[in-house]
Amino acid sequence: MTSQSKLILFLSSSLLLSSFSFAVEKSPKPRDERFDDQLQLAKPDLSTQKPQIPEKRDDKHTLSITKEELAKHPDLIVRGLIPAVLQNNGDAVQLLLPLYQNLPKQDPFLLEWANAINARENGRFSEAVTRYRTLFSQDSTILPLRYQLAQALFLNNDNEAAKDQFQKLRAEQVSPESIVMIDQYLSALNRRDQWRFQGGLSFLNESNINNAPKPGTRIGNWNAWERESATGFSYFAEAEKKWSLPHNYFTKFSIEGNGKYYWDNKKYNEFNGRVGAGLGYQTARFEISLMPFTERRWYAGGSSGSESMKQYSKNSGTRLDLTYWLNEKWQISTALEYGEQRYNTRKHLNGNNYLWSNTLSYFPKSGQFWFIGADYNRENTRDEDNAYQRKNLRLGWVQEWGWGISTRISFAYARRTYKGADLFNIRQKNNEYQSAVTLWHRDLYFWGITPKITWSYQRVSSNHPFYSYDKNRIFLEMGKTF
Repeated sequence: MTSQSKLILFLSSSLLLSSFSFAVEKSPKPRDERFDDQLQLAKPDLSTQKPQIPEKRDDKHTLSITKEELAKHPDLIVRGLIPAVLQNNGDAVQLLLPLYQNLPKQDPFLLEWANAINARENGRFSEAVTRYRTLFSQDSTILPLRYQLAQALFLNNDNEAAKDQFQKLRAEQVSPESIVMIDQYLSALNRRDQWRFQGGLSFLNESNINNAPKPGTRIGNWNAWERESATGFSYFAEAEKKWSLPHNYFTKFSIEGNGKYYWDNKKYNEFNGRVGAGLGYQTARFEISLMPFTERRWYAGGSSGSESMKQYSKNSGTRLDLTYWLNEKWQISTALEYGEQRYNTRKHLNGNNYLWSNTLSYFPKSGQFWFIGADYNRENTRDEDNAYQRKNLRLGWVQEWGWGISTRISFAYARRTYKGADLFNIRQKNNEYQSAVTLWHRDLYFWGITPKITWSYQRVSSNHPFYSYDKNRIFLEMGKTF
């Protein structure tokens, strides 16, 4: 079996769309549109895998012999396979099993045991569990068999069953070394059900917070809004807990919040909160969860707002997340989300929203991570000039370099098309480009927090003159998972 080093990709999230309707207000204002860094896109599952626990080996007496010579001595094959399965020696089993299968006479119990170990060594943990259970139903007194069943259950994320088997094994007359190994597994199982917390802070210096077009932009007698700047910080915090249930099922609860605070332009302050709870199913390669959620947004109102935040909107719906490991290096993640959104004062924005997000991740080696994504986002509102659909492509690369340097690079392109024409009889169509480069030093950290500096560039090319703009941002971000 192999183990992988995985990198954590942080994706910050905000919740709702608030846009402007010219039918209600009589002067052009910026739209509050959601981009990739504000949507809860599908992301890789970086769950902890099997701990590095050494297996007991007895290598005092070894025999050097070729595979061809060994095939001529059936007695040696049998004498080698029996201790190999008892000692949980996957390498020896994989060598001897094909030779044993060619023998004219085979012991069904020994053959099934060897096949169970072979399935586990090749990452087919569900098959291994099935084979071990068949063996265990025939003879439950063999302690190495119980241990290997518990280990396979652990690897297949059947946490409750694995814990039950390890606890029963611990009550047997086993060696102190075995007790230490069992306790390591039990500790790892307990950590799987612990609360997980994550938080972060980014210092912001916005030169175009209201997405203003270039100065002097006009449509007839209408002038575009002036560019505004703001200095402050963004923040997020998340907490999540799973409760393991029998047969690989689990329940899950999550709560998260994120926002922005600008001390010199408080009209753009906001906070978003989201709570969800649901049911899921997981194995070593596959995880699926269904999470009903509700969320709220508090917002100061933007250019026409005040300096105090007020409840702005709410959104309630359901989210389906699915993650599957195609093999040891490739993983696919999919998210489907539906929500009903309601606004406190801007009733013309009431409606529903859909999100379909897909991410294919590639882990070629330790310290390197690639991903490509495709997303579809749709917002339905009462007024058609605020309703849109957005199709998006993403590409990213995370790399650990020498001298402790790490980088994260990402690119995205989206096409946003609005459903109806606005006051100027323009049906808005946007081409949206985003790129970001993040740099940090792995050995530079404070209280377990590594600061990262990010440069991002965002450009919107629109057929509507008021909604074409670009902006550069440089900000410092810090985050921690515990």
